[in-house]
Amino acid sequence: MYQKNARNEWKDLYAGFWKRFLATCIDLFILILGLGSIAGIVILIGNLSGYFDSTHTYEESTTGEQIFGALLPFVFLLLRVVIPWLYFSLFEYSKYQATPGKMLLGIVAVDRNYRPLSFGRASGRYWAKWLNEFTLYIGYMVAGWTTHKQGMHDLVASTYVVNKHALQRLHQQQREYEEQLQEYNNQMAAQKHIL
Repeated sequence: MYQKNARNEWKDLYAGFWKRFLATCIDLFILILGLGSIAGIVILIGNLSGYFDSTHTYEESTTGEQIFGALLPFVFLLLRVVIPWLYFSLFEYSKYQATPGKMLLGIVAVDRNYRPLSFGRASGRYWAKWLNEFTLYIGYMVAGWTTHKQGMHDLVASTYVVNKHALQRLHQQQREYEEQLQEYNNQMAAQKHIL
């Protein structure tokens, strides 16, 4: 009976593929909404300032137009690479251990010892997601087939995505075990002094 319950608790610990997929969809919606707004503002400024006027050549452009044109690729690099990296890494490194999408679904990212992620590990997990693009996103689907429901990026970064309520039960069991172990060690030390 105990083994069956323990097995069920571990099965409940790891977040499944569809739960993770939905969390990713929520996060992408938030990112697209935010980044799209920023990109829209940049484009609006460019249009209102006449920076996107294609009726004149580069040589005829004002210094402001040339600077805007030179900075535009960096703005879009910032929007495509830096902001998503900080979004995922900082949220998973935070006290919540989860992005807003994960928070809504009650799942968190942890390291292989079920502890909160460091910023470096959260960043490594994010950058490892880029490997999934080279595998036609099969790296994400791997989470549906692995024992601990890890995607390729989780395997690379040595992380898990777990259900928060099950993680809390696991931590409670660990504390109880440590208390029992301490009590046992104290009893053994007391018996040693008696002998």
